[in-house]
Amino acid sequence: MDIKDSLRKFYDANAEKYYQTRNKHRSDADIFLEEIKNSEKKTVHILEFGCGSGRLLAYLLTLKWITIHYTGVDISKNLLTFAKKQLTNKTTAKHIKATFICDDISHYLRWPKQESFDFVIGVASFQHIPTSKERFFVMKSIYRILQYDGKLIMTNRSFSLRFLRKYQQDFLRSLGKYIISLGKHQWNDLMIPRQDGKTTHKRFYHIYTLTELKKIASLSGFVIKQLGYINKWILSYTWKQSQNSLIIAQKSIFLQNTPN
Repeated sequence: MDIKDSLRKFYDANAEKYYQTRNKHRSDADIFLEEIKNSEKKTVHILEFGCGSGRLLAYLLTLKWITIHYTGVDISKNLLTFAKKQLTNKTTAKHIKATFICDDISHYLRWPKQESFDFVIGVASFQHIPTSKERFFVMKSIYRILQYDGKLIMTNRSFSLRFLRKYQQDFLRSLGKYIISLGKHQWNDLMIPRQDGKTTHKRFYHIYTLTELKKIASLSGFVIKQLGYINKWILSYTWKQSQNSLIIAQKSIFLQNTPN
């Protein structure tokens, strides 16, 4: 079974559990909402890849003065079933027009027209893309489908001291493969175990450094607006206590990245 089939199977099997445990407020959503509000647009087109059980939709419901055309793409059909439930109250959701698509994001991105979206959002999704070639394709495709001045906003899991302690053996195993393969296997490609009762599932994660995220986005044409680590939902540049990385990148013909 390949990486994507394994991910699909895992999330289909655990869709209800993810839906039930993803209802707490997360401050990264405040970052997304603030960017949308600051655009000062009365109508926005949003693509969320790896939308899962639709957690972002619960936050978008609060932007009642904005007409939102939302497209949620996820590899798991069972997670999408729960995502649709976020909009069952037609009274509170009347400002949102939603489309849900069960697909791999790399395949889906071949089809939207150029400059179709104002925002592309990915929460803990880009980290599951298995190869460098595919990551660049996804990033360049996102650039193509964004409006000028449109933004890509992503969070992904990051290294931290706690992460390295918890998954020390998995990290050392990946590092060993990197050395043995003479760099063909990337050192930050990890198979992270998750215990589900008596069953252990292993999911693929590519843990990005900030330098790597900047390189992928910049080479795809983006201007970096924000780049850092999130520690208790506060942006910082310290990875040791971080929970996730954050990148906000803009499609612009007038701005350029500032060299390091």
